[in-house]
Amino acid sequence: MPLTRRRLLQAFGAAAGLTGLGAGGVALVDAEVLPGRSVLNHALGRCDAHPPDAPHAAAPPPVTGSFRSAARRREVGFAIAYPPGYAPDAPLPVCLALHGYAADARTAVGAAGYPGFLAGALPDGATPFALAAPDGGNGYWHPHADDDPLGMLVDEFLPLLADRGLRTDRFAVAGWSMGGYGALLAALTHPDRFRLVVATSPAVFRSYSDARRVNAGAFDSPQEWARYDVAARAREFAGLPVRIAIGAADPFTPAVRTLRDRLLEPGVVEIGTGCHDGDYWRSVAPRQVRAISAALAG
Repeated sequence: MPLTRRRLLQAFGAAAGLTGLGAGGVALVDAEVLPGRSVLNHALGRCDAHPPDAPHAAAPPPVTGSFRSAARRREVGFAIAYPPGYAPDAPLPVCLALHGYAADARTAVGAAGYPGFLAGALPDGATPFALAAPDGGNGYWHPHADDDPLGMLVDEFLPLLADRGLRTDRFAVAGWSMGGYGALLAALTHPDRFRLVVATSPAVFRSYSDARRVNAGAFDSPQEWARYDVAARAREFAGLPVRIAIGAADPFTPAVRTLRDRLLEPGVVEIGTGCHDGDYWRSVAPRQVRAISAALAG
């Protein structure tokens, strides 16, 4: 997008009241030497993700509940979104949904409009599936000394879904932001179990200090961060059904590019126009829903 004088004034006027800066000032904001990068991205159109290119239909409200988790040592809420026309006891395949930081299960099932896009795709023959999300807390979906959301997800939540009649012999996982990182970690931890792993805007860090700066509670120590650093384990993704999507203006994109450059397979990572927000997530959701539906068919 052209860097016009008007856009410069809009960006800096909104970010810091600095209307006299030129392109050099923009470079400083882009490098985060000066504040206001998010405002600058919006003013320059970097967050203008393309609108979804698929029909979106009404979907029933999710079914909610809770269970006592031994892995998390607390009561854990959950939400399950069923496609239109399917009862809560329908034997559907499952896509697990992992929420982002400071969110919950209900946020996960609605994060990118998946239920509506699936409802819109059913008339064209898409395979229906249930979207099921548990509350994972704010610990980045990896095991901690007193909280293991990943263990809860696989060892407790999947059996709960099976008890409710869902088909847990066929399941995928999708996540956004912190949940996108969680989806990647789930793929590495259980490489033979998921039919498809979709990570959108995954919160991948370049270092322990970066993680501490963004979220002090993400990792308990440098050793824990190193143990669960998905970029360092990039070669382990070889042969796994993993797809990553992120906006070019997302603050996590540099770390995701590092991960992409270490992967052995091309085409795993898609970088498009957008920021770390719902507009970008909805822009890529229709393709992701179709891919999940295809992976869960048969």
